[in-house]
Amino acid sequence: MDGKSGDSGKAAPAAGCDLGNPLVLLAWQRNHLANERTFLAWVRTSLALFAFSFVIERFDFLLKRVQQLEMFAGITQKRLHTEYLTLSVFVSGVAVMAVAVWRYYAVRKLINSGIGKFSAGPDLAVMGIFAVLIAGLFVLYWAILN
Repeated sequence: MDGKSGDSGKAAPAAGCDLGNPLVLLAWQRNHLANERTFLAWVRTSLALFAFSFVIERFDFLLKRVQQLEMFAGITQKRLHTEYLTLSVFVSGVAVMAVAVWRYYAVRKLINSGIGKFSAGPDLAVMGIFAVLIAGLFVLYWAILN
């Protein structure tokens, strides 16, 4: 191993790492496994957003059907415009998946380079951007609704 991660998909440690030492080898493997677990958590979050977008759309379909019943004939029927919310949640899921892949490979590169300290700054920045984006989408949705 030359200390570089090639296109073969296999991780390679930094040139200065002594993988002959079992403790160093276990620590290196443990870091990669933690990175993979974190990647899978991000993927689960993305899949949950995909599923939630479909739930929103199906709920809108149910409400439209219920409003067509005779017992609701005299009640004002309000259009909810959930297609905007559904699309925004789905696009958020795609964005989370893209960030997950980017983060996985960025952290993998840091692990293989032998850098001992990682910065949580990029992760916190991405979380903040998503929080502001989601809050803004909900405010926009309620503004359209009313």
